[in-house]
Amino acid sequence: MALALFCGDIAFDVSLRVARFPEPDEKTHAFENLVGAGGVVANSAVACVRQGVGAALLAVVGDDVFGTYATGYLAARGVGVTGVTTTPGRTAVSVCTLAEDGEKRLVYTSSVSQYPPPERLRDADLDGVDWIHTSCLHPEAAAVLAERARAAGIPLSVDLEPHALGHGVQALAPALYGAAVVFLNDRAAAEVGDVRGFSARHRLGSVVRTQGSRGAVLTDGSGDAAVAPPPAGRIVDTTGAGDCLAGVYIARSLSGQDPHTALRAAVASATYACGHLGAQGGYPDRETTDGLLR
Repeated sequence: MALALFCGDIAFDVSLRVARFPEPDEKTHAFENLVGAGGVVANSAVACVRQGVGAALLAVVGDDVFGTYATGYLAARGVGVTGVTTTPGRTAVSVCTLAEDGEKRLVYTSSVSQYPPPERLRDADLDGVDWIHTSCLHPEAAAVLAERARAAGIPLSVDLEPHALGHGVQALAPALYGAAVVFLNDRAAAEVGDVRGFSARHRLGSVVRTQGSRGAVLTDGSGDAAVAPPPAGRIVDTTGAGDCLAGVYIARSLSGQDPHTALRAAVASATYACGHLGAQGGYPDRETTDGLLR
């Protein structure tokens, strides 16, 4: 079985659905709740496993109950966690509250579980790894991993979050250079500007721009190809939809599919996931995804 290595953040997630948000000093009842473990790359790893491709994490958690829970939760979902280490400090906690009308409010704590330090990545075991996926929340450390991926000839994909762009594109350049694919959303694309120029400057194989309910656009050497989502039911929670898309795209690429076919499966899976509560609550397995494409 192919193996993808996911490097980045882990968080303890709480999702709550309410009829409406409370007024100041008012208590309201959540009619649905979900507790789990997430984070950008952790979510993508779960999505990859759900598609029948092996996934392992290279990450750090704090020495608290949230870190212990999150690691066990991800292991129970088939993600390899031997590369998850513990360090003194707090694991990130994410609380997402969703109202019936679809409005979402998200609170996220800073923590030690954002990204492994550079020294950890210099010694990481990459034997048997067929793909590496990383965030760029720590540009210096991500650059170390990217250089090792290039030296080993391992395809690299990067989740370019808007928050990471706060470091500046030049600071991120060593981590981006030569990546097989960079995933970004509309907000990040707006900050980047000319996506085709951005791709050419960093020698990227392709860029996948996620566009919410409109699907995604694949930009590569042959031009731009839009992929629309399949018909969707009620949207419950869009949290982690982009992470799902990235994980499915990686799994399908490692299964031998071409980029456009892989992106069709990824968009369909992410759309399906939005009909369920929680970042991973609706991540489909391979059979379900295939059914969405028929």
